[in-house]
Amino acid sequence: MIFEKYTPGEPRGEAHAALEKMMRDTDVGKSYADTIRLRLSAALSDICNDTYYVAREEDRALARHWNGWGRHPDAIGNWGNFYTDEACRGRGIGSALLRFWKEDFSSRKDLPLCFLCSAATPELVAWYSKFGFRVAIEGTDRGALYMPIGDSPEGFRDFYSSYYKPSRSLTEKPATFEHRHEIDCLLRFALRDLGIPFGIGECTSIEEALLYYPERVGMLFSDDGHCVGWTLDGKRQTYVIYE
Repeated sequence: MIFEKYTPGEPRGEAHAALEKMMRDTDVGKSYADTIRLRLSAALSDICNDTYYVAREEDRALARHWNGWGRHPDAIGNWGNFYTDEACRGRGIGSALLRFWKEDFSSRKDLPLCFLCSAATPELVAWYSKFGFRVAIEGTDRGALYMPIGDSPEGFRDFYSSYYKPSRSLTEKPATFEHRHEIDCLLRFALRDLGIPFGIGECTSIEEALLYYPERVGMLFSDDGHCVGWTLDGKRQTYVIYE
């Protein structure tokens, strides 16, 4: 068994081929899977730092993992799409792959401010906690998870309170995947912590809009350049405190 990483934009080899084969027919039409395929194709490599990790035997991927963040200062990282082939579970392959990720992650210098992800069960939360995650929302035992990086605050509420600064104005720009995690992860989790529903109308993620109707969506930036909200057909959802 081989453990490898693949960075979109670099020369493609056996790791890429195994990942592409694994993802080829996975949940086609669902935004999370369509986005993972898009990132894997290197179509976003000029604006996004994406890295894939794979455990494989020849051209067969046994387990996969991905993390990524935008190519801009104070980026927010998303960590996930972790999956082990059902036929291979119980053999410790997934744990070994995450240890491989952790070793690579620990040596990187181009890191985001934090990683955010989700875990559906307390068992997953306990497992991910071994790699630095903790529940983001006080009083919960699953769902939103937060991993501070560098000198970021230990608690998620302290983190987003320091990220969202007062702003005299907001600037709207065309939406791209570069700041997708600032909306679907950071803004979503911050609003959840405040008890505010996330989404605009029937659209439940900016990822969905970016994939299927990008001409309808925009992003809102504060004076300090942080992405603090999004728009859909002129409707806004944002987290900003005006001075």
